[in-house]
Amino acid sequence: MFPSHVDEVARVRAFVRALLDGHPTVDDAELVASELATNALRHSRSAAPNALFVVRVRDHGDRVRISVADYGNDEKWDGTPDSPDPMAEHGRGLLLVASLSKDWGVTEEPIGTCVWADLASFNKL
Repeated sequence: MFPSHVDEVARVRAFVRALLDGHPTVDDAELVASELATNALRHSRSAAPNALFVVRVRDHGDRVRISVADYGNDEKWDGTPDSPDPMAEHGRGLLLVASLSKDWGVTEEPIGTCVWADLASFNKL
């Protein structure tokens, strides 16, 4: 669990790096976790004072799943990333997650929304 503060994204990266130290997916996992945590802080109730978001890392052998659960928001999201304005400063995080992951998606949880990404555990060619 991480508190709702933008500085926590750096702690999320360190957390994932420590858990996957030496694993072939460590760099991609760190980046994916950072993007998902940032989205939780920008687009959900996890940005509210005293709120939290949860980061999970699971090694399933053939894949590593990175997931971030937040407190959700009032708008239902279908999991489709927006097409960003090419001149915009933000808006490419989920496109990056999609390009780095074997699969990714969105599930509803009792507290809100969980966005997850599966990274292949074998070495890249």
